[in-house]
Amino acid sequence: MIHFCVLGTAAGGAPTLERAPAAVVVRIEGEVFLFDCGEGTQRQLIRAGISRRKLGLIAITHLHGDHVLGLVPLLASMSSDRRREPLLVIGPPGLGELVWTTLRLIDVQLSFELEVRELAPKTAGTVLETGRWTLRYAAVEHTVPSFSFRLEERRPPVFDMERVRALGLRPGRLLGELKRHGEVTLPDGRVVRLHEVAHHQPQPSLVYCGDTQPCDADIELARGADVLLHEATFSEEHGELARRTLHSTAADAATVAAQAGVGELLLLHFSTRYDTLEPLLYEARRIFPRTRLARELRWEAIPTPREVVESPSLGTA
Repeated sequence: MIHFCVLGTAAGGAPTLERAPAAVVVRIEGEVFLFDCGEGTQRQLIRAGISRRKLGLIAITHLHGDHVLGLVPLLASMSSDRRREPLLVIGPPGLGELVWTTLRLIDVQLSFELEVRELAPKTAGTVLETGRWTLRYAAVEHTVPSFSFRLEERRPPVFDMERVRALGLRPGRLLGELKRHGEVTLPDGRVVRLHEVAHHQPQPSLVYCGDTQPCDADIELARGADVLLHEATFSEEHGELARRTLHSTAADAATVAAQAGVGELLLLHFSTRYDTLEPLLYEARRIFPRTRLARELRWEAIPTPREVVESPSLGTA
């Protein structure tokens, strides 16, 4: 199951009493990911109940300060903790220079292996894929190279055990081979394919959108996601400013959500010009009713889909 906690919802360089700079922490089965790392993210992690030592991957959307200025202090604190586990940090071009130059200038020798992997501008693809999750990315449209990320939990197929037994398959080597390769040849020469005896479950998914104006890449990455965390820096009242700075309005975010067919939209990254955010919520809900304002330090879960034990070819009872 995917659990996530929005650590910061503020746009711009300065936090406020109510809003911290951009950061979202995500957990999947004990693995912890951090998306963006604005100023003060370390403290927000503590308040969210997450040890910085547990972080295994950090993804930075772009190099504007409100999304990245907490990164090097976080790395330095990890080193002070005598961390030994390797850490992967991914993000836009220039991220490595920012990290390594700052660490050198503040005289920090890391106690752990750090890999900084820079993504190529105007590209999309898969960053990492394990047996439990897949992390994908897409370049979006902002004033500097910017990326959005999609994290999917990989759930194994559910076998119809009656069908499995009827075909003579038993737990062991042949069933394991079927899981790994999608088909298996039985001793009598028959070929059994995975779709004949198993149902592929939906893959729970979360999309975190970096700063962007609405664009095709934004929509495609979010296609069918359970939850979309999308910036809503401005209201339509300031739509011209949004277009000039390549940001999104709340209405823009809702339009992306509707076109992508997501399950739910959470708005974040709000300009400090807005004392109340209800007008942005109303603006978005007129287009996409399943919209909420992201709340800082609130843990939420994307439920695991109900397991279906019937093979699609056999129907349901």
